[in-house]
Amino acid sequence: MNISRRIARALSDHRGFTLVEVLVASMILVVALLTVASMFPMGYKQIADAGRMTIAVTGARHILEDVGDVPFANVSNLNGVDTASNTGVIAALTGTESAIARRWRYMLAGPGNGFTFTAAETAAWGTPQTYAGRAVVTVANTSTTLRTVTVTVTIPGLPTNITMGTVVVRMF
Repeated sequence: MNISRRIARALSDHRGFTLVEVLVASMILVVALLTVASMFPMGYKQIADAGRMTIAVTGARHILEDVGDVPFANVSNLNGVDTASNTGVIAALTGTESAIARRWRYMLAGPGNGFTFTAAETAAWGTPQTYAGRAVVTVANTSTTLRTVTVTVTIPGLPTNITMGTVVVRMF
């Protein structure tokens, strides 16, 4: 008889959750999961923006480094280079400046809009990536021994333009 009382007591024990408690707990869980899930698209956008920013900064730095390879007397020839253009300054340049400006076009804008690369350029540089970017180079002749070079790079989808500058000095 003692055993039957224990079984009856165990079966009549009301420990556990009511339906209302289960519904409230599941609603709290759903709200928390939706909040966490809503962070993923924003994180992806920030990662994509950071990638575009890296491309723009790398492009601007590369252009400024290339300006250092141009003889001081010819640095002014790079004024007005716009990598989105397939005519104008890029087409008018000759020699070292032309090769450098074409490489900038390759690096940021790629082929298109009537602009193509030679077989030698494609063999040397590989298949171009197309970022649809644009770099505009401005050279200010500050004095007879000083040139200020500014590069502004624009990448579609990037919230801001990247502008970098350097000073080129002629040493005697």
